[in-house]
Amino acid sequence: IREEIQNTLNEGFGNWNVTFNDNGTYDGVKVKKGHVETVKARNTAEAIKKASKAVGLKGDSWALVDVDVKKK
Repeated sequence: IREEIQNTLNEGFGNWNVTFNDNGTYDGVKVKKGHVETVKARNTAEAIKKASKAVGLKGDSWALVDVDVKKK
């Protein structure tokens, strides 16, 4: 049963490549142009949020960054 639940949870997820397009400082965190984060998410907004969190951004700062998002 545990395996079936895990499979169901993973069905909606996909791997996304999030590329940061600008150098900048957001809430004291420096982000470099061209940095790529690969995250597992259900949609583009969630992918951007997770990638932003991975580089250290907090709160709603994810909405300020300029990124390209591509599904792997």
